[in-house]
Amino acid sequence: MRLMACAAALLIGSACAPAAPDAPAAPAAPASLEAFRAEVQKVLDDTGVPGAGIALVRQAGVEWAGGVGLADRERRTPVTADTHFRVGSISKTFVAMGLVQLYEDGDLDIDATVASIAPEVDIDNPWDRTDPVRVIHLLQHTAGFDDMHFNEVYNLADAADLPLQEVLARNPASRRVRWRPGTRMAYSNPGYGVAGYLLEQVSGEKYEDFIKRRIFDPTGMPTSSFVLAPADEATLARGYNRREGPPVPFSQIYLRPAGNLHTSPAELGRFVQLLLNWGETRDELVIDPEYLSNMELPRTTLASRAGLRAGYGSGISHALEGPFPWLGHGGGIDGFISTYAYSPARDVGYVVLLNATYSGDALRRIAALAAAYLKADVEPPSRPEVPLTPERLRMYEGYYHDASPRNQALAFVEWLLSGRTVAAGNGRLQVDPAMGPPAPLVAVSDTLFRREADVNATSVFTPDAEGTLVYAGASVYAERVPRWRVEVVRVPVLASAALLLTTFFVAVAWLAHARRASPRGFWWLKAALLLCAVGLVLPYAGIMGVNDVELGTLNVWTLAMFVGTMLLPGAAPLAAYFTIDAWRHGAGPWLRAYGLAVSLAAFVVSAYLASWGMIGFRTWAF
Repeated sequence: MRLMACAAALLIGSACAPAAPDAPAAPAAPASLEAFRAEVQKVLDDTGVPGAGIALVRQAGVEWAGGVGLADRERRTPVTADTHFRVGSISKTFVAMGLVQLYEDGDLDIDATVASIAPEVDIDNPWDRTDPVRVIHLLQHTAGFDDMHFNEVYNLADAADLPLQEVLARNPASRRVRWRPGTRMAYSNPGYGVAGYLLEQVSGEKYEDFIKRRIFDPTGMPTSSFVLAPADEATLARGYNRREGPPVPFSQIYLRPAGNLHTSPAELGRFVQLLLNWGETRDELVIDPEYLSNMELPRTTLASRAGLRAGYGSGISHALEGPFPWLGHGGGIDGFISTYAYSPARDVGYVVLLNATYSGDALRRIAALAAAYLKADVEPPSRPEVPLTPERLRMYEGYYHDASPRNQALAFVEWLLSGRTVAAGNGRLQVDPAMGPPAPLVAVSDTLFRREADVNATSVFTPDAEGTLVYAGASVYAERVPRWRVEVVRVPVLASAALLLTTFFVAVAWLAHARRASPRGFWWLKAALLLCAVGLVLPYAGIMGVNDVELGTLNVWTLAMFVGTMLLPGAAPLAAYFTIDAWRHGAGPWLRAYGLAVSLAAFVVSAYLASWGMIGFRTWAF
């Protein structure tokens, strides 16, 4: 769905997240730099990605920074070490580091409440008296905020440097706290919009000026910037959203601290070298090693308090899929996806920047090649495993349902498709998701587990404050509940949606046999049933048709979504009325039964959508 693509592609924040259980094996290490570049070119050829900006970094310096492929497909301009790419959510590392520097200076308490620093920022927190939103919650995505609402994504009319206070005033609804702060991680770009504003309030500077002075300049990143001006197009690669076709337009975003950075592989490579050297250049200490170390660890989730060290820290995330662990961040924004990563062993790191959003596979493959090349002579760490008794394993059996949606607008879909059953067997736990293949969980301790491909623990079983057992980790927060409570809703809703879609096929038969229909034909009933189905598919058609940039505006596609979410509950009682009328006037048993079933299905789906606030859904006002 286009809506899902928008949520994933705009300001992506997890290219350094753990891989899927069936992640492919690591590639063979390229024997030389020339072989590495040749392998990268093969990936670009396979995936149709125009170009890649890459830096291969060791503690002593950037071994190689350069490009493979094209920065501009039409002009055949090659990517170089100095070609700029938009790097999306990699921006967050720099905003987080800026706030941590203020903490190091003694100007900011990282555990201070947001309200104590900026009471003018609206936050709707039902738990405010006991669990206020703190600065550290913003940096670790544990405030409970929603991700971007549609009218705070693209800046189509305002000044590019619209003050952040005005940016945050556009839609405070995304800052409604959905669960107790400091319990679970849910990626939120608005949280980093607030973080950038706090950086300005405490430092007395624009956030971009502070980051330039305190991070970019001492690190050797003179052309990197959070300011995206038309003049920057001369050095900026062209970004592409499709394998064929023109580049994406040059666009501004509202939540600039969360994703507006543009930089080059050479300059971002120098930043990775800074991280490898514990925050120190040859001439200056940019950030104290202790504070940098704290940035690398999550500490505000239920999982982290239960002993899990993997996850999202403060602007730095873990990737633990084999054969080596990595720290870093990923990003994505119109036409660009990117990642940087460095080894916790502090020996090597890399940067991969692509000017295409349509192939995450290319990003993963090139990153894997970089890792294999840099770690060619390093023995992979062993993957820990401890035996647990069958009794201990059975303690964790049950059904776990996801409870930390990133995008509230998509939560109704996620709720239907998520969940997993955990069962013990053969000395391990087996996780069988509602969607997807089953996979084993390997015990690392009594409570900590990893997936088979992971280097270390990535999840933990622990009770929450109410005593509910939670399966939580770097990429999951799921509560153990009786499965019947989920299926009693999920099965009727999915079955009802499927039944509604059959109306389109049945309508073809109605039209084909229209001449042989009875004199009455019961066309009002048939029209009402068809309207129910149209109401179900109109929002989907709108999502698929709308341009991502226009998702937060009123247009024919977003209007179709609104009309569809109104049409379905409106047509349901009409269908029920005409079913009864047809029954009374001698309709055949098949039509009566079908009309009753479809009417009931429309009521079921409408009730489900209403429970999530999706009736009359207006993307332009969300």
